[in-house]
Amino acid sequence: MPVLNQILCVAAWPGVPSVAPCKQSDVHLDTCQNDDCRGCFPRQAERGFLCASHFDRVEHALARWSEFAIRAGRLGLTKAVQRDNAGVRTTADGHVNLTGVYLALDECYGFLGFRRGRTAEMWVQTEAGAGDAIQFAAAAERAYRSHEVEERPHRVRRVRCPESQQQMIWHPPAWFEGHVTVKCSNDECRHVLNQDEYEELEHAS
Repeated sequence: MPVLNQILCVAAWPGVPSVAPCKQSDVHLDTCQNDDCRGCFPRQAERGFLCASHFDRVEHALARWSEFAIRAGRLGLTKAVQRDNAGVRTTADGHVNLTGVYLALDECYGFLGFRRGRTAEMWVQTEAGAGDAIQFAAAAERAYRSHEVEERPHRVRRVRCPESQQQMIWHPPAWFEGHVTVKCSNDECRHVLNQDEYEELEHAS
């Protein structure tokens, strides 16, 4: 059994809020008497005050954060991408996602505020910094799962392909301020409309 004579991951006992206790799989404390326990021995810190697994979560969360925050900001900071009942893209303009997105961003920014521009490696060199870092990662992961700020290709129902009369697929821009394309779902047709052409047909329908 490992010996508790090293720095433990900050998410190990007593742990940090909203983060599952950091324990090694299949390694147990001498006091463990639970036959169903899958491991209760706390992990050692390997990167500052975080274990390798939690540091990896922090790096992945940081890598996605800038694009997520920018997209959320371009939606008005509080508006998440939605679709109406007909499958057409809309943005929330009322109560549906305003509070959730705003609070998710605010929670993440609260933890990031203590980072002060430091690299992830520097951020986790203190116990307090590591605690903020892993709580940021957990909050960011929840935000990524709960709030869709990146639009994905989807079928539209209000407009049929002018060539084949089949359903069309809305393809959002591949980059910020890029161009929307709406393509026929029929592989033999694949007629393409730009956003202006699509909107003209939508208004006419």
